[in-house]
Amino acid sequence: MKKVFFALTALLASSAWAQQNIDITAEQFNSGAANAELTTLGRQAAASGKRLVVTAPQHWHAQIAARIRAGGQAEIVMKDGFYETLLVRVEDKAAEPAKPEPVAAAAKPAPVAAPAPTPTPRPAPVAEPPAAIEPPPPAPVVEVPVAEPEPAPEVVAPPQPPPVQAAVPAVVEEAPAAAAEAPVVVDPKAPVMLVAAEPGDTDPVRESMEKRYNEGKRISERVQPGSLREGDVIYTAAGAAVIVRRENNRMIRMWLDGTLNLNQTGLSVEGGNKYLVVNRNLTR
Repeated sequence: MKKVFFALTALLASSAWAQQNIDITAEQFNSGAANAELTTLGRQAAASGKRLVVTAPQHWHAQIAARIRAGGQAEIVMKDGFYETLLVRVEDKAAEPAKPEPVAAAAKPAPVAAPAPTPTPRPAPVAEPPAAIEPPPPAPVVEVPVAEPEPAPEVVAPPQPPPVQAAVPAVVEEAPAAAAEAPVVVDPKAPVMLVAAEPGDTDPVRESMEKRYNEGKRISERVQPGSLREGDVIYTAAGAAVIVRRENNRMIRMWLDGTLNLNQTGLSVEGGNKYLVVNRNLTR
């Protein structure tokens, strides 16, 4: 009876663990108070064949993976989060496709018995060949002269008319061709100017950027190019740019309002439309 009770308790605990979502605050993560919990999650996921889906800021990903893998080699799926929190969700792995059953080997053919040897017949006596009969002499060959073919009548071609002299076309002097244009040399240090402003309320660019960089929430603050700080991230679009700034444990989103040269040493290109401010002394 006790064994049945303990087995039922373990089954209920495993089912509850497989459906849980774990929230960890920035204070718990940065202080190390959540290390033991992350290690336990890694050990349980590795033992149960589950996977852990983690949503957290990108700069935490390496630390989170190391703390989970300290408990076991569990499968981890990392997702970017804009808030300074950590969410762990336990999920079942996708079922693997069934392997095809091996084809049964074809039955080997039964061995065929070798035929019994047959007695070798004795050769019949060879009869002596009859005497050779001389062939009759060949008939004489009579040569028949071949009639020579009659010569074909000669065909006389009609006289050709005198050739018509072709008109000599007038020579037209063409104007000298224009000199080839010199190739355009692109200066890699040439400025790439971005003129950005806050989009209107009905502008599709605003809806797209707020959905992508602020989880669909409205961005109301603005910042001038001269007020950008080191560590700010710039996401550009058609005539607009969103600035993501970290202050203590919170993230701030702002619209860039003004003109900024994107091709300068104070900015680092992080992607197709992503720039990182590495020097606050930017030129406009």
